[in-house]
Amino acid sequence: ELTMPALSPTMAQGNLVTWSIKEGQEVAPGDAIAEVETDKATMTWENQDDGFVAKLLVPEGAQGIEEQGDIAAFKDYAGPSSSHAGGGGGAGQGEAAAGRAQAASGPTSDRLGPAARMLLSGSGLGPGDVTPTGPHGIVTKGDVLAALASGQAPRAASTATEGTEPAAKPAGKEGTEAAAMAPAAKEAAKPASSAPAPAQDPAPASGRRRKTRGGHTDVPNSQIRRIIAARLSESKSTIPHLYLSADVDMDAVAALRAGLKTQGLKLSVNDFVVKAAAGALAAVPAANAHWDAGGARAVRDPGVDIAIAVATEAGLITPIVRGADAKSLPDVAEEVRELAARARRNRLKPEEFQGGSFSISNLGMYGIDSFSAIINPPQACIMAVGASRTVTVIGADGVLATKSVMRVTLSADHRVYDGEIASDLLAAFKANLEAPFKLLL
Repeated sequence: ELTMPALSPTMAQGNLVTWSIKEGQEVAPGDAIAEVETDKATMTWENQDDGFVAKLLVPEGAQGIEEQGDIAAFKDYAGPSSSHAGGGGGAGQGEAAAGRAQAASGPTSDRLGPAARMLLSGSGLGPGDVTPTGPHGIVTKGDVLAALASGQAPRAASTATEGTEPAAKPAGKEGTEAAAMAPAAKEAAKPASSAPAPAQDPAPASGRRRKTRGGHTDVPNSQIRRIIAARLSESKSTIPHLYLSADVDMDAVAALRAGLKTQGLKLSVNDFVVKAAAGALAAVPAANAHWDAGGARAVRDPGVDIAIAVATEAGLITPIVRGADAKSLPDVAEEVRELAARARRNRLKPEEFQGGSFSISNLGMYGIDSFSAIINPPQACIMAVGASRTVTVIGADGVLATKSVMRVTLSADHRVYDGEIASDLLAAFKANLEAPFKLLL
């Protein structure tokens, strides 16, 4: 029996993306079992013991599989023994009688495979209406499909179905069997004289959009998006957010980037932002902290670990540059690029996106001038970075001039940050970017 492990500290359930094993396959420790979508990323589930794959009961694409949830329907499975092949008449007759007794009394709900349970839920049949053929009286998907194809009606209502024609057996692929069979079974179960029931919206296939009568379209959420929604709602409702904004003169950064580019070193504005934030946190240690709810106190983090928000098809994820204050600007730039690329491919390791002491969300490349971000707990601060824009200013000599400025906004946990700590952090960040040469030291 395989149980879904917790692949991250915050994981409570996961989605099974694909199986990496097949029925009948021998497995050893370290073998890949499946690809699992957690609350953070898609990760590989590795086997821990030697074994043999008897049966795969959870289909690919299954959602909301609880951590450590066992499969009760298969808990008593035992592999075939030599006595089954011996041809003893008494044993065979006893097993057949047991099978008939199980079928007569009807299997219980814990004797249903996941696919069989899904088919029954929309068919009008119950577990007792299907003759099981699986080991130990388990109702399989094939058993339900056979019952539906034969026009099997609920036993409690069998007298009402006399005279009806059995549903036609569909010829289709496995992916369409549920949709084709369920309406046929419902039609077969109706009295011949009954009026047609209103059409029902078909159940959406896993991960697919479903149009409703109202004209709008339901788009299924990924596991990551569901977790993001829950956490950000909790953050906004339980963390007292403090907001501070400042405009940063980016002319010096632009000049330095242009000079470095001629020497073959390409650095983005975001690379400078990450390094400047890391230096500011090192200069203001009180800002590099988080709130300990259990102890009702602020706790300083041991390292300056910067999380960078990266948008992926599955949702937002924040890979972390650890010890960013101690790394060179080119090293930070290379690490950010590498982490972002693997994040978009869902190939981050847990330690590469868990934790962090400070987050940066940059929407400047999308033309956003300014915005306020929501704190990502357990962190206590996130910086929202807007686009650089040209503004007209009056110089010290009274002459009009233009310069490039970028607006940044801090969202800080007011339990950790007071106004002075937040102001000191923002001032240190601004100073680092307006004199960017020292970031190269």
